[in-house]
Amino acid sequence: MKSWIREKKYECGEYRTVGIYAVTDQEHRQRGRKQKESSRGQKARNKNASMRRYQRKVLANFDKDGFYVTGTYEDAYRPESFEDCVQDVRNYVRRVKAAVIRRFGEQRARQLKLSLHAVRNGEKGKLHMHGFAECKGLTAAERREFRQMLEELWRRRVPGTGEYEPLGTCNADRIDMKKILGIDGDGKNGTVGYIYGHSERRCVETRNLTLPEELRAADTKWSRRQLRQGCSEHAEDAAWWEQRFPGWEVVQVMVYDPQQLYETDRPRQDGWESTDPQAYLILRRRGLAGVRPRHLA
Repeated sequence: MKSWIREKKYECGEYRTVGIYAVTDQEHRQRGRKQKESSRGQKARNKNASMRRYQRKVLANFDKDGFYVTGTYEDAYRPESFEDCVQDVRNYVRRVKAAVIRRFGEQRARQLKLSLHAVRNGEKGKLHMHGFAECKGLTAAERREFRQMLEELWRRRVPGTGEYEPLGTCNADRIDMKKILGIDGDGKNGTVGYIYGHSERRCVETRNLTLPEELRAADTKWSRRQLRQGCSEHAEDAAWWEQRFPGWEVVQVMVYDPQQLYETDRPRQDGWESTDPQAYLILRRRGLAGVRPRHLA
């Protein structure tokens, strides 16, 4: 069975993510129908892979002009089920869309992007909402108005009247890109990791979100020795990594144990994919305002 080092890249607006890991030719063979439930370790890897996909989507669609939205419930309005919370989030998205159209017009409404999660921790956990919102092209004054709009629309109609009452508290905070990137608080996976830390979650999004562009994989760029060197001696050496990616600056370097980032269908016990570390990088185009963490400065 052949084995080599793969570099897999995604364009996410002004950012690029890079995964570097060992693969075997087994990956290119047709996989049979799944016969049994995934192991606990595989489920954890699947969750982490989903989290990275969502982080790439966030990087491709939201920036410092957007808002991180959190909506909670007063006890009197707390949903009876998770599905009811999901419906509240859907209603919230509908109200925000309608309000943006009324205030800023149809053209601006096409630039409205929302990605919101109904979440809770365990069956007895409190239901609430987390997510991201941005309307491109607004002036500073209009963004302040949009922020107030986001906070006030977390509400419901009083039955039998045309009046509304708040469901609880809603905060719309300016997006902190350092937290999105996982370099300032909220752990190495950042705000997205915090959202994924909830045991139950469901995403409600607008349809105009940009999908990250998957670039062609490079299978001859890295040797086994270079990957090991990067993941050990140069794990916190931004200059070393930036030599490998001209025109980009390193924002985040994450080193994973073998098979943590990626696992082949049938790994060999003595193969590269079973013994070599794996790296995941977040890069930013040079010339833009830096958000590099202290340990990579």
